[in-house]
Amino acid sequence: MAIRVKKSNLQLAKYDYIWSRDKGDGKYAGKLDGIKVDKDEGYEVIYFIGKFMDKHGFKNIRDVHAIEDALHAKDLSSTVMRDELIEAIELKLALGLA
Repeated sequence: MAIRVKKSNLQLAKYDYIWSRDKGDGKYAGKLDGIKVDKDEGYEVIYFIGKFMDKHGFKNIRDVHAIEDALHAKDLSSTVMRDELIEAIELKLALGLA
């Protein structure tokens, strides 16, 4: 990994995150975390961004912010499945829409 994404790298003035599992996460959250992304849980967002950056060789804080903005894009607000988010964000970044 070129950059280790940390809490301080996120746009905390722009997006609100919680830093523990929220009440909707139950006993099987670990399994669901593998296929879904809870966009208000900061640790899940950090993990998602880090994996996305590794996959594409991104290295800059600017990339962290672009991925974070795309993740929170209005048109993706109801998208929670990890694979769908990856595909949509790849399209957004390739098209410069993030």
